[in-house]
Amino acid sequence: MKMIEAGGVDAFSMRKLAAELGVGAPTVYWHVGNRDELFNRLIGEITDQFGSISPRGSTPAERIASISNALLREVRAHPQLIALSRTQGRGEAIFTKAQAVLAHELTASGLHGEEAAFAVATILLHLGGFIVLEDALSPDYRVRGAQVWAQSDAEIDETMSTMLRQEVDLDRIFRFTLHAILLSILGEPNGSDERTIEK
Repeated sequence: MKMIEAGGVDAFSMRKLAAELGVGAPTVYWHVGNRDELFNRLIGEITDQFGSISPRGSTPAERIASISNALLREVRAHPQLIALSRTQGRGEAIFTKAQAVLAHELTASGLHGEEAAFAVATILLHLGGFIVLEDALSPDYRVRGAQVWAQSDAEIDETMSTMLRQEVDLDRIFRFTLHAILLSILGEPNGSDERTIEK
């Protein structure tokens, strides 16, 4: 995983792995199989790690939010994870065990049947969509075009104009939208709000 994180999935080779380990390439093939087999084993290991995430919080909303936040942190810490999973045609495979953890939390919150299934899909699409969007944005993302019109627009106040031209707080947007989804799915989350849902 360290090699993939350092050079990317495409640059990884069994020959480079053998050199890193100080052994011949045949030894690596003998012990771990080919590149695809190695990647599938690595994906399995990551899937297990994600499935061991422990929900935190005192309300269902806080516990469910903690799962999404933990997964987002893991993907941010290891940006090559999605690319690795995609190379094996497994897309979101790394989240399969975490999906079960999420489903159990939603069931514990009182949701069942179609309503619970819809909730799982909604939360996962929110997380996945955010991961894909964040990956596509520049690190200092700003509202596109605001630099052109916001400063000279007399119909908006100065604070709004200034804020529109600054970097967007993606963490705040993620928490805000996740809170709105959980509020809609679970109802009033026992006094929790976007600020108290785990960062």
